Amino acid sequence: MDAVRGHLERLVEVLKPQMEFLNCHMVDYLVKDHWKTHIPANVRKELNGMSDLLEAKEVFWNQFDVKYENAGKYPSLVEHIEKMKAYKLDRLTDVTMSVDQLRTAFDSSLKETRLQMPELMSVKKRHEVEIASAVVASLCTVLAAKNSDNDLDQVAVIDAGDGKGYLSSRVALEHGIKVLGIDSNEGHTVSAEKRRDKLKNKVRKAVKKSELANEEYFNDLLEIGPSVEPNYKTTTKLIDFDTNLIEMVKEQFPDSNATQFCLAGLHTCGNLGPNCLRLFHQNPHIKALCNVGCCYHLLIEEFVVDPFYNRDKVKDNPGVGFPMSEFLRAKGFYLGRNARNLAAESIERSAFNRENPNDKLGYRAMLEIVLLQLEADVSKQVGKLKCSDFVDYARKALRRLDVDGSGISEEFLKDLESKFHVELEQLKVFYLYRMTYAPILEGVILLDRLLFLKESGYENSFLVKLFDPVVSPRCYSILAFK
Repeated sequence: MDAVRGHLERLVEVLKPQMEFLNCHMVDYLVKDHWKTHIPANVRKELNGMSDLLEAKEVFWNQFDVKYENAGKYPSLVEHIEKMKAYKLDRLTDVTMSVDQLRTAFDSSLKETRLQMPELMSVKKRHEVEIASAVVASLCTVLAAKNSDNDLDQVAVIDAGDGKGYLSSRVALEHGIKVLGIDSNEGHTVSAEKRRDKLKNKVRKAVKKSELANEEYFNDLLEIGPSVEPNYKTTTKLIDFDTNLIEMVKEQFPDSNATQFCLAGLHTCGNLGPNCLRLFHQNPHIKALCNVGCCYHLLIEEFVVDPFYNRDKVKDNPGVGFPMSEFLRAKGFYLGRNARNLAAESIERSAFNRENPNDKLGYRAMLEIVLLQLEADVSKQVGKLKCSDFVDYARKALRRLDVDGSGISEEFLKDLESKFHVELEQLKVFYLYRMTYAPILEGVILLDRLLFLKESGYENSFLVKLFDPVVSPRCYSILAFK
């Protein structure tokens, strides 16, 4: 707990002087001159022309390649990148774990996926589900081992925010554990049930392909007729702190003996992640937790008002999502919406894919100059637009904003793009520079959650890097058991 507090303290101190920068809006990039306002003078001095800006993007994209030769031309930029990398969660090895370390913690008995199942999902989702399902099954095995008869039937999984049932169906099918998938969206529940039924017809072939037919559990699947339905059920309901989980499981599984639960959640959106941690703490029947959060922009913060608060998106998960720990609450610490948005960016994926920030970022920044020229006071957001160039973008955006653009000529718009040609490339470097803070912001959010569990008395609580961050940027899971 002291180590977690210490790291949180350091990360907060790194972020505090940068909060205005981290919460700045790209819309204002040109009109407020973000480059001069927020990029240090020594870095700006190194990047003083188009060729330097293009080369700087190469530095960002190759930052994980120690052999990249041209980085030496930009020592201040490289120094900043290396400094930010030092604060990443995987560098804080005394408070985070890898999957290999988790396997050691499970005495080398961490389960692995062996069933080669056509899961009807993307490569990303398959990667996540195969690893997470094995971890959830391992947690259930730990709980069962605490019973005198080591009976796995006394353990069930509750999947909060079940979605289409990717994780639930895999845990139920491959590991034979009863899973109740709960989602507040009825459409998601219906989709999960349809997908479950499609999987029924694929089990026999998968068992044979994986050469598992000689094992008792998988042989039984072949003998009795393959189906995930007996072990996986779904329901549409909002879980709250008064929910009687035993009663819910009894309703769906009348013959179940389950009295202990593992609460799982793969990419629990916004406040659902923090609320799962609170539910683990408050419900005596939930004995284990595996939670991977996402959608940090939908978190409700205690110490800052979100100007873009969307009641419809957060109504199902009320309360405060950040901060959770008494340590950060005592500081009155807050992030802000734009910083929370930034926390979900992936510097690893961006570098691996050599991602160039979208031209529309620059278009929107130039549109702000157009709006000032027109003296237009708008409250709407432009949102996503399909366009062929800036002229097309500006015309469509003005129509969407209900702004009369007849006084703006095509020539003016083309001249604007030409005038800010270098600045638009500058903006892309600015975006990448700002992204170097993303792992630190996410680190504060996740360490705050871990510290909440430590403060609540759960020594067996861990922050584990489960997934490859290039494949799955939200790669860290909170694990705990009582």
